[in-house]
Amino acid sequence: MTCKIRKWKLEDAKDLAAALSNTKILDNLRDGLPYPYTEQDGIEYISEMLFADKNESFAFAITVDKKVIGSIGAFRQKNIHRQTAELGYLLQKTIGVRGL
Repeated sequence: MTCKIRKWKLEDAKDLAAALSNTKILDNLRDGLPYPYTEQDGIEYISEMLFADKNESFAFAITVDKKVIGSIGAFRQKNIHRQTAELGYLLQKTIGVRGL
């Protein structure tokens, strides 16, 4: 089993949609994410991350054996919080994967 953190690819949208359509995962994330989370939602998110300002947003896919099982990112804040960043991640429940 190989776990990697890598740049997003548009073809990851289907795996991302599968991970985020699980209410047990979605309930622990930021409000406003759609349910069910569709492949089109994934395409829009990944496109946004691919074209984001490289000095402001740092977002990556987490994979196990080349399948996306999650996401991790840091996003610089604005105004008086400009010296800070918000860190977020999600991991899909994956049978047989431990210690991620």
